[in-house]
Amino acid sequence: MFYSIVDHTVHSTPQPPAGMRPIAAVAGQLLPPAITDLHHGLRAWGEIGLSPGEISPERVWCSADGRLAFDFAPKAAPSPVAHVGLAQELAAWLVMLDKWMETFVVIARARAVWSADELAGALSFATPAFLPRALVYMPPDNWERVAVALAIAVDDGDLAGGADHRNMHWQ
Repeated sequence: MFYSIVDHTVHSTPQPPAGMRPIAAVAGQLLPPAITDLHHGLRAWGEIGLSPGEISPERVWCSADGRLAFDFAPKAAPSPVAHVGLAQELAAWLVMLDKWMETFVVIARARAVWSADELAGALSFATPAFLPRALVYMPPDNWERVAVALAIAVDDGDLAGGADHRNMHWQ
């Protein structure tokens, strides 16, 4: 079953949503704006209090324009977020995206969607001990690079400019 969040509502379909493929198949077509949209797609799960489950390339389906869905095993369904919110999922998400997109783009686009506090929470889980095995053993071995970039972003703090994206800049 495939689950996605559309307009703050959970949608499920037995087949992949139209135009979506596994992220590994779409990765070469993902441009930075789509990475931002994918970040928003993951954030939407937390906003409604649900976890998409373990983040791994075989479960993440998306389109080149940034729409997102997760493939769940039969009889499985989204569960409530953990007491740490989506921190563990976000750490895995960043490591996974970094497998195909430049680290700077992944983190810079994350900063436009996630607060410094949320990114700091993810930093706690950006190690092999907490990452899904599928990501730890999938080349390249990038968790440390992501953790360092994430630490720098957290140290820099939130982006200034509020919701007006034209005025966003590094503090």
